[in-house]
Amino acid sequence: MHSGRRSEFASIVIGSAGAGLVLVLYGAIRFPASIVSAPVPFALSVAGLTGYIIAGVSARRAPERAHSALDLGGVVGGVLATAGVLNHTLEVAATLPSGIEAVLGPGMWGLMFLAFAIACSVTFMRSQSVSLGLLSSVWSGLVYASVLVAFALAFGFAFMEHMERIFAGLYAASGMTDREAFVTRLLVTNASAHIFIAPLIALLVGSASTVACIVLRSVRHRTAVALSFVSLTLFVAGIASIRFAESLARAQRPPFIEFGLAALGTTLASAHPLIAAARRRESP
Repeated sequence: MHSGRRSEFASIVIGSAGAGLVLVLYGAIRFPASIVSAPVPFALSVAGLTGYIIAGVSARRAPERAHSALDLGGVVGGVLATAGVLNHTLEVAATLPSGIEAVLGPGMWGLMFLAFAIACSVTFMRSQSVSLGLLSSVWSGLVYASVLVAFALAFGFAFMEHMERIFAGLYAASGMTDREAFVTRLLVTNASAHIFIAPLIALLVGSASTVACIVLRSVRHRTAVALSFVSLTLFVAGIASIRFAESLARAQRPPFIEFGLAALGTTLASAHPLIAAARRRESP
C-alpha cells in the first residue's frame, strides 16, 4: 500500500476538522443563544477538533514503521466516512419506509464495528504489533468522524429551515424561543458526541479484535469453524434482541439494546480473526 496515502488522509483529517471548527465557531457567533444554553458541547467540539488537527499533523510526521498502519486505517476510515455521509443524508433529507429506517441505524453501527476491527486485525496480523493495530483502528475512527462531523454541520447550517422542521417536536418541548439557536445547539451537541465516541469505540473494538487475534492464532481449524458458528448464532441473537427492544416501551429497552450491541460488537470484532483462523490449514 502506497505510503503517500498517509499524507492524503492526514490532509483530509486536518481539512475536515478545520472546517468543522470554523462551523462550530460560526454557530456560536451567528446564534449566540445556542452557546448560552449549552456551553459544554461547544467547548468539547472546539477542543476535540483541535485535537484532530494535531493528530493529522502528527500523522504526517509519523515514523516509517507506522506508515502501513496509517495507510490501512485511512482507507478503512475513508470508506466508513462515505457510508456515514450517505447514511446521514438519507436520514435527514429523504422520506424512507419505516423498515429501511429501522435498518440504517443498527446497520451503520455494525459497519463501524466491523471496519474498526478489520483495520486493527489486518494490521496486527501483518506487523504482530498491538500498538500498530490499535493505531490503525483509532486512525480510521478519526478519519471517519472528521469527515462526518464537517458534513453534518455544513448540511445543517445550509438547510437550516429543513432542520427546523425535523426538530420541531423537540423544539416545542425545549423551552427555547430561537429555533435557529436550538438547531445549532443540537448540531454541535451531536458533533461533540461523534468527535469523542468514534475514536473511543475504535479503540475498544480494536482491543477486542487484538485479543481475538492473539487467542485464535493457535486455534485448530475445526475449532475455529465451530467458533464461527457460535459467533454467527450470537450475531443473530444480538440483532433479534435489538429488534425486540423496538417493540417495547422506552424504559424497558436498555437491557435488550445493551445485550444486542455487546453481541454485535463481540462478533464483528472477532469476525476477521475467526475467518483467518478458519481458512488456515493445519500442518500434516
